[in-house]
Amino acid sequence: QKMLKSMMDTWEKGKLAVQQQKESFEVLVSALYPPFATERLLAGEQQVVLEVPEIAILFSDIHNFTVTSNMVSPDALLEWLAYTFGVMDGVAEYYHVYKVKTIGDAYFAIAGLPGSGAEPGTHCFRMVSFASVCAQVFSERYVHPDRGTCMQRISAIGSAMAKSTKGHGKRGIHDCSGSSLKKHREASCSTASSGDGRSESSSGTATSTAASGSAMRYGIAVGPVTVGVLGGKCPAFDVWGASVNLASRMKATGTPCRIHCSEGVYRDISTLPDSPFVWEKPHSTFAKGFGNVQTYFVRGTHAPVPKDLLNNLMLEPHL
Repeated sequence: QKMLKSMMDTWEKGKLAVQQQKESFEVLVSALYPPFATERLLAGEQQVVLEVPEIAILFSDIHNFTVTSNMVSPDALLEWLAYTFGVMDGVAEYYHVYKVKTIGDAYFAIAGLPGSGAEPGTHCFRMVSFASVCAQVFSERYVHPDRGTCMQRISAIGSAMAKSTKGHGKRGIHDCSGSSLKKHREASCSTASSGDGRSESSSGTATSTAASGSAMRYGIAVGPVTVGVLGGKCPAFDVWGASVNLASRMKATGTPCRIHCSEGVYRDISTLPDSPFVWEKPHSTFAKGFGNVQTYFVRGTHAPVPKDLLNNLMLEPHL
């Protein structure tokens, strides 16, 4: 009887260990893949592929990253990227945007996946909102108390590399993108506020660099894609399609601290009632592989950064 009890105890312990390992595996898979792919992988599917009729794609990268990275230690470089992408991850979660991956200093994200939990048909709006908030929180409008001494040094390096440009405008519009194209040719990351918005605004003062040292370019496009988990030694979720390439071109032809969008993104958002975004006039942009395409820069937004998001990110307004 004692032997039987011992065998039962061993069996129960083994069963519990297997269950714990299964739960740990499920948590790991959920962290690596979006919900629809996680569900299918855990169900035993070997190949996960899905065609999505329309999805919003974003690419962003850090301005002057190569120059700055050569001026700091490896530890400081890693801390800088971890902090920058960590903030972006927090904003992405808030707007139901899915980070596909980071590539060096580039951030690749999508909105509109099935099972994301977001309201259908809002993918372009959520993606531009994501980029707008990122551009704002990395500006000198907000204080990053937890960025650390290395982040302060990187910010100082960025300030030293850029010429300070001042500009003034009417209160009311949050400039998430920047000043005119002409000014951006003169100063890499200057911003200016103008317009008659509907909410409390920033100071309207231009800045020459992002407070966190993360002055980024943002490129957004929309269109059909194929998504799936690419098998092999390290199975990875990825996205394929012409729209992905177009978003990359929007980023490459953009300017620091600004959101550069394809015509499809503009059309989707401009038709929304009470859209908070203000757009510059369209202009023709040469995009490799696409030729000359009509694109739009977001000039600003009437919507401030949500207070609960600022609290989540532990950011404070710069007084």
